[in-house]
Amino acid sequence: MPKLLVSLPDSGDASHDLNDTVIFIGRVSENALQIEDVSVSSRHAQLTQDETGDYILRDLGSTNGTQLNGKDLVPEEDHKLQDGDKLVFGKIEASYVSENPAEARPLPETEEVAAVVAETSKRPADFANASPFQKKKKKRDPIGLTLVILAVLAILALGGVVAMIYSIQPPDL
Repeated sequence: MPKLLVSLPDSGDASHDLNDTVIFIGRVSENALQIEDVSVSSRHAQLTQDETGDYILRDLGSTNGTQLNGKDLVPEEDHKLQDGDKLVFGKIEASYVSENPAEARPLPETEEVAAVVAETSKRPADFANASPFQKKKKKRDPIGLTLVILAVLAILALGGVVAMIYSIQPPDL
């Protein structure tokens, strides 16, 4: 039996067994499958069962639209659902589960990128910003520099005092 797994933002996932021939999906309670969300129209979409037991999806001109596998659906146009299809009603995500195996789907079309090669190139005026890594800039620390100078002067003074002590002659007796 096919199912529709609906992901609701507030109440989590909900599984709906699809067992009617025609199922209306929308925000109001008159629909067989009610999705209470402001992005879902009052009568948003319709599911119709085909001869294989799977369903055909039709957007009923909803305000926020319906998507099938990431593509926007044209209103009032039929789209056959397969096992594993991803649906979006307004902003509500759902997935279709069927007992029938899905047919092979074509790969997405590749878009050709029109790259234009530059005729000339110029080095940027400020090429320092080209690296994504920041360089450590040496900051001048005036207090640290003063302490180093004072330490050097203290060592020199100590050396001078030691030299004067060794130069002292004992008195003659």
